[in-house]
Amino acid sequence: MDGLVKEVIPLLQYLIPGFLAAWIFYSLTAFKRPDTFGQIVQALIFTFLIQSLVVGLGALLLVIGEGFFSVGVWDRKSEALLSAVIAVLLGFLSCYIASSDKLHRALRRVNITRQTSFPSQWYSAFSTRPRFVVLHLLDNRRLYGWPIEWPAEPTRGQFVIEDPSWLDGEGQEFQIGAEAIVIDVSNVQWVEFSQQNGEQHDEQGSSGNASLLQTNG
Repeated sequence: MDGLVKEVIPLLQYLIPGFLAAWIFYSLTAFKRPDTFGQIVQALIFTFLIQSLVVGLGALLLVIGEGFFSVGVWDRKSEALLSAVIAVLLGFLSCYIASSDKLHRALRRVNITRQTSFPSQWYSAFSTRPRFVVLHLLDNRRLYGWPIEWPAEPTRGQFVIEDPSWLDGEGQEFQIGAEAIVIDVSNVQWVEFSQQNGEQHDEQGSSGNASLLQTNG
């Protein structure tokens, strides 16, 4: 039993940085956690990247220590500490890449991919269009306002609409008198994105021409 424990502990120490990076990624982004096998695969990918960086940086630090100056001894504790630091940084970097779409945008320009970094077209529509929206409800009412939060998926979650108002058939606004209102996505048929963007957040007006985003409701 003691022999098994001695073998398992080093293996866990080797894998934990990868699981830490994966945990940061799925905790801070809208991506759904995969099943157990998928999470293990993701963690192993992160582990491979982390350990590759540790080996490379370790070799570089040894060269610097031998040729220029030394700040300490390169041992297992130093390696574990560097693995933890790289895991956290890699987790945050992967979150930034997934949330900004910058890498995918650059790859789209050279026709390597047509995909975005966002988890779905639904999420992409809200992330890339910061503007007023009109929610078409199942009872044929229309709710107008600024979405400060929205569901990560079109089938579950809630909208948090700031400065909400109802729209009549002619597009006239009727203020609700609330700072914000929460609407479940199951009550929404589709969403219109107004021409009023983030620079006009403090201004109220009609929705104008809009694009439509159909929900699964």
